[in-house]
Amino acid sequence: MNSLRKKIELILLKENYTFSQLADYLNLSEQELEEGLENKTLELRHLEDISKNLKVPLYSFFRSQPTIINIKEQPFFTNKLWNDHDELSPQKLTEEIHLLKQVISYKEAELTKRLK
Repeated sequence: MNSLRKKIELILLKENYTFSQLADYLNLSEQELEEGLENKTLELRHLEDISKNLKVPLYSFFRSQPTIINIKEQPFFTNKLWNDHDELSPQKLTEEIHLLKQVISYKEAELTKRLK
């Protein structure tokens, strides 16, 4: 099984969805979804749908370093950082700042690659 499918299945497990449900949602058969992931021919729009609906950043599917999925936590998605309705503790604010720094580092690395 390829690593992209493994990553997606871990997130699906965490969110209590199945690979079959994901295929149905994308209007694909399980075989089409599996082949698209295996052959790296899945359309970008499908990956964007997966990203948005599972609340994970699209770029996380393509990271070279291993992704650690904690089943007990909600997935990281940038829009979780702006939470106007809740009063945040200093610890929560520190965690959000850390997440933002990670996103900035990733973006800076991407920019550096593209400017070379």
